[in-house]
Amino acid sequence: MPQLIAMVIVVVGAMIYMFQTFGGTGDKIEGVAQKASIITEINNIKDGVKIAAKSGHIEATADAATDAAAGLKGLADLAYFAEQINEQLINNTTTGDDDNTYNAISFGGTDTASGGMKISLYSIQNKIPGIFVDLGFTNGSLSSNAAFLEAQVANDLKSIAHIDRGIVVASDGTITPGTVDWQATPSKLELRMPKNTTTTADTLKDGKFIIYFNDFGSDEIVK
Repeated sequence: MPQLIAMVIVVVGAMIYMFQTFGGTGDKIEGVAQKASIITEINNIKDGVKIAAKSGHIEATADAATDAAAGLKGLADLAYFAEQINEQLINNTTTGDDDNTYNAISFGGTDTASGGMKISLYSIQNKIPGIFVDLGFTNGSLSSNAAFLEAQVANDLKSIAHIDRGIVVASDGTITPGTVDWQATPSKLELRMPKNTTTTADTLKDGKFIIYFNDFGSDEIVK
C-alpha cells in the first residue's frame, strides 16, 4: 500500500507539473516537439557553415573568383549541405527571399514556399559566422508560438553557443550589428563573435535571433 500511495503521488505531481509548465494546453506540448526539429534544422546548416568556414569559403562579400560565398546559396553551389537543402537554396524563388535564405524543410519550406522557419547566414568580416533564425515572420506556421520556441531553443543551446536575442530586422532584411560586449571583459572566443544587442521585451518574443556556436575556432572566421 505505501508503494501504491507513493506511485500516485508521483503521477499526480507529474500531472501538476505538466499543467503548470504547459498551461494545460496542447500548444506548448506541440512546441516541445517542434523545438527538436528546429534544433535539427539549425545543426544541418551549422555543420555545412563550419566546414565552409574552415575551408576559407565564407567572406563578407561574395567573390566568384575564389569560390567565396557571403550567403547560403553560394555555399549550396559548392555543395556544403545535404542534397535536398542544396537544391532548395539553388532553386529558391520564394517571394521576398534572397540568395541567403533557407526555408526549413521540416516545417513545409520549399523553394517556392516559406513554411514556418527561415535560416540565413550572418557574416561579419573577421568574426565567426552567425546563423540567423526567424520563427516569427508574417504568415509563418510557427509565428503564433514564436516566443515560446525562441526561449526554448535559447535555453537548450546556451551551453554550446552565444545567442543574440536582441537583434532587430529592418523591412529589407538588414540586421543592425550589435554594440554591446557579451560581458564586461569578453573572452577570446567572444571577441571572435559580433557584439551582442540589448534585448527588449519585444525582441525576446519575436522569434528572431542569431546563434554563434562556441566550437568555431580562430581559423573559422569570415574572411
